[in-house]
Amino acid sequence: MLFDVTWAAMTSATRPAVYPEAIVGDGLELRPWSEELVAQLAQWGERGFPYHAFDLGHLRDPMRAQAELRRAREAGPHRHFIACEGEVAVGRVSVNLDDRAGLYLWAVHVPPEHEGRGVCRRMLTALMGWLEDAYGGPDFVLTTNTFAKQAHRAYFALGFTIAETRWHFDRQLAEVLWRVPREQRREIEGDIRFHNGRWEVRTHLMSRPQGAAPGADRSALSDVSGLGAVRG
Repeated sequence: MLFDVTWAAMTSATRPAVYPEAIVGDGLELRPWSEELVAQLAQWGERGFPYHAFDLGHLRDPMRAQAELRRAREAGPHRHFIACEGEVAVGRVSVNLDDRAGLYLWAVHVPPEHEGRGVCRRMLTALMGWLEDAYGGPDFVLTTNTFAKQAHRAYFALGFTIAETRWHFDRQLAEVLWRVPREQRREIEGDIRFHNGRWEVRTHLMSRPQGAAPGADRSALSDVSGLGAVRG
């Protein structure tokens, strides 16, 4: 009996997550991660500090790319999507289906070369539409660093509001803050603090009820990346 339980646990841990074949949106589709799409993500443009956590240059290493692909497809509460226009990857977004706060959107990312065409708006609208059909009930939630002003405009325009603002320890940001020159830190100095021996960043917790209408400022959606939704 112990063998049966152990074997079931092992096979469950390696079973891939269930995904829709594609989520069709306005001029794009959300698809599960694949080898072909990961290869495109590896070539995306990067921004560096303070948005370096979203950069994907590490996927050029075949071993790390395979590890990330396995993680993206494994069973569990997270679903990871890549937004495609035709066969071109133009954005990515993930959702935690089992967060206590609601349906938690994270890793909202459009690279610089695909900004200016409303990818963030179209990607999130498609994902939230599918989630409302498949997982009706919980609010949509996300967290975003307070310095990510462009992302905030996109989220407001999609109907999100700020539920709470708090200080948060972001390991990836904190590690780099020790190394970057002071002049680079200056651009976000109002949004970070050194507290109890470590760097912290101010974050907004934002939420939107299912079925809520978009916000009034839809003009803000045309040229923002959506960078700022931190890892869930």
